[in-house]
Amino acid sequence: MKVTFVRHAASEWAGTSRLLGRTDIGLSDLGREQVPLVAERLQSRAFSALWSSPLQRCQATATGIGARLGLMPVLDDRLMELDIGQLEGLSFAELPKGPGTFRDRWQKRPGTTRFPGGETIAEVVARTWTVLEDLYDVHPHGHVLVVAHMFAISAALTRVFKLKPGQFRTFAVDPASLTTVQIDRGGFRLLQLNDTSHLGELRAPGSHDL
Repeated sequence: MKVTFVRHAASEWAGTSRLLGRTDIGLSDLGREQVPLVAERLQSRAFSALWSSPLQRCQATATGIGARLGLMPVLDDRLMELDIGQLEGLSFAELPKGPGTFRDRWQKRPGTTRFPGGETIAEVVARTWTVLEDLYDVHPHGHVLVVAHMFAISAALTRVFKLKPGQFRTFAVDPASLTTVQIDRGGFRLLQLNDTSHLGELRAPGSHDL
């Protein structure tokens, strides 16, 4: 099975220092311009299905792509972004420093440190992997399009390539980027990583840096 991951197009918080997890914001004007460029890039590929996070920035991206490809997005909560709990809307610079603080624990053990009132990266790895397992059962020889978020995609990739959850930073996942992997019972292969060449001058910075 091939899977092409699409990170949602630029959100209303793109380019800011605000931490964004489950806050259900929409696309920015830039993001709405990016969607048809992603769709155009993908129209030459034959997809078996289109799955998406239900958060509106992913839904809008997936719906725009699906309209071009003739696919209706299947919404799945397991593709939602990392739940960062009480840190929503803050900047990393605002978080207290020092031994024992969340910031200290996150820097030392990013894979297993729980966000206050939220999740760990390891939990995101586990839930996104169940989506890939379900897709493989139905589309073992197909090509599936998955529209999700930065942490959700990078977490899934750590499991695909048998890395530890804390190694999620191995993979850059920019807004409106494409990452394609081949997943087989015998192994995995990276075919495309964080490709934004279709965006030209409409590339956007990420919304946070953790």
